[in-house]
Amino acid sequence: MSGDARLEQLERLLRDAGPRRTLPEQDLAAIRETARAEWQRRYGSRRPSRVPVRRWWIPLAAAAAIAVAVGIVWRARTREPATVAGPIVASVERAADAAPWKVGSALPAESEIETDRAGRLALRMAGGASARLDVGTQIRLASAALIELTRGAVYVDTRGGEEVAVRAPAGLVQPAGTQFEVRVEGDATVLKVREGSVRFQKGPETVRAAAGEELVAREDGGLVRRPIPPFGPDWEWVLAAAPMPEIEGMKVRRFLDWIAREAGWRIEFADRDTSALADSVELHGSISHLNPVEATGVVLSSAGLQHRVSNGTIVVSVSKE
Repeated sequence: MSGDARLEQLERLLRDAGPRRTLPEQDLAAIRETARAEWQRRYGSRRPSRVPVRRWWIPLAAAAAIAVAVGIVWRARTREPATVAGPIVASVERAADAAPWKVGSALPAESEIETDRAGRLALRMAGGASARLDVGTQIRLASAALIELTRGAVYVDTRGGEEVAVRAPAGLVQPAGTQFEVRVEGDATVLKVREGSVRFQKGPETVRAAAGEELVAREDGGLVRRPIPPFGPDWEWVLAAAPMPEIEGMKVRRFLDWIAREAGWRIEFADRDTSALADSVELHGSISHLNPVEATGVVLSSAGLQHRVSNGTIVVSVSKE
C-alpha cells in the first residue's frame, strides 16, 4: 500500500471516530518532536545524493504523527470524565455497583451529580455531615455547606459535622443540628424533619419546622404543615443508602445506636442482663457486604442476642437458642 493510500485510510478512520477534543499544545509539540527525531535518526547522517529520491518517508512520518495523535485522543476519551477544578467539598462514601462514582472519589465544588433509577449515592461532606441522594436525583455541590437540588431527594444528617443547607426551587432549607430530607416533586418542595429543626426561607418569608414535621411548599405560594413519624416507609430509602460502619472492635451497644439513628428507631432492652451484654460484647469482622437490615440480624445473633421491631422500637433480648 502506498503512503498516500495509508493516509487516506487513516483519514477515514478519523472521520468514523467522530468529533475529538483539541489536543493540548504540549501534546502536539511532542508529536512533532517524535516525528523529527525519527527522521533525524534514519536520514540525518546520510550524505546528500545527486540522484533525485522520492521522499517516501514523508507520508509515513505524517501517518505516524496522526497515529500518535489518535492514540492520545483515544486514551483521553476512555478516561474518567475530568473533574471541575476547585476545592474538594465532598467524597463518595457509598455507591451502587453500577454507578460511575467510586467509593473514596473526591468531588470538587460545582460538581453536578445525577443518579438514575439503578442506585443511590451517599456522600461525606468536607465538614463531616452525611448527604444521601435518592434515585432520580440531580444536584450541584455549590460548596461544602450548600447543596442545590433540582429534582429528586437529598437527605442530610449533620451529626458530628458542620451544617449543610439545601437550596430547592421553592426555597432554602437551613438546618440546626438535624436530620432532614428535601424532595422536589413536580411544582412542590417537600421538607421532612427527623431530628432537630430547620429554617425554610421561602422568598421574604422564613418558616420553622421541628422534628416530626413535614412542610409542603408549592411554587404558587401554598404551604402545608403536617406531622410525620421519624420511622417507616418514607425513610426506608435513607436506611438503604446508609454507608456501612466498620465494626471491628466496636461494642454491640454502639452498633445499636447506629442502626437506631439510621432507621429512626428507639432502643429497648428486655432486661438488665441484655443491656449489660450489649455493653460488653465486642464485634469482629466486616458488614460492608450487607445492607443495614441484614447486618442487624447478623451482628446481634453473633453476640447471642435477638431482636424485633415494633412501632418504631427495636426490642433486644438474649437469644433463647
